[in-house]
Amino acid sequence: MTLSQAIQQRIKNLITQSSDIRNYHQLATKAGLNESVVRAILSGESKNPSTETMFFICVAFGMTLSEFYNDTLFNIDNIEDN
Repeated sequence: MTLSQAIQQRIKNLITQSSDIRNYHQLATKAGLNESVVRAILSGESKNPSTETMFFICVAFGMTLSEFYNDTLFNIDNIEDN
């Protein structure tokens, strides 16, 4: 899995687990981001979202960047070159 795919999957997992964010539209609204930005990340069009974008996504989920990336999806053995 690429890093981009791991980010996509982590966001999708968080949406599934969230009680108040059920889709990319609600995530974008809560994060204060344009829907096209979130859609591009989730579709894989955006391969390298900025740290600032990821920060706002994390805030929307009520977590830190550290908590977001502290998932087995991001274990070095799971990430391949893009």
